[in-house]
Amino acid sequence: MTEINLDHLCNTLKSNLGCDCHVFEEIMNDKTLVIDADSLKDAVKLLDCEFDNLHLSAITAQQRDPQADDIEVIYHFYLGEGFSLLTSLLGEEHVLPSLISIIPGADFYEREIAEMFGITFSGRTETPSLLLPEDWDQGPPFIRKEDKDE
Repeated sequence: MTEINLDHLCNTLKSNLGCDCHVFEEIMNDKTLVIDADSLKDAVKLLDCEFDNLHLSAITAQQRDPQADDIEVIYHFYLGEGFSLLTSLLGEEHVLPSLISIIPGADFYEREIAEMFGITFSGRTETPSLLLPEDWDQGPPFIRKEDKDE
């Protein structure tokens, strides 16, 4: 079993990609690195090359503050044990690079996140509807906008 050393992993990403990265200790029972959205695809490519049997378990998203447009997206991996990459999309522009060219199984998760949170995944030819009815016109259902105009 491979033991994930977050400090080593973060230093590897920094030295190979020059990206900003740090350990995030606020999620209990998970080893998490924060990485900027612009470096995400290159970081996953590097991880895929460095480690055999890297498995993407899920991609999740959350909007912690309903008065802000910020969304956190967490990529959950398994490599003998779980670890995650967390990236934040700040403001109203929510765009992330698609990972399906590296990990084809990311397709389902990207479609779900796109539909539920309105995130655009660049590098995809299309992001077809997955869960909502074809005639859904109420916007992404998981985006909370509470009293933003007050």
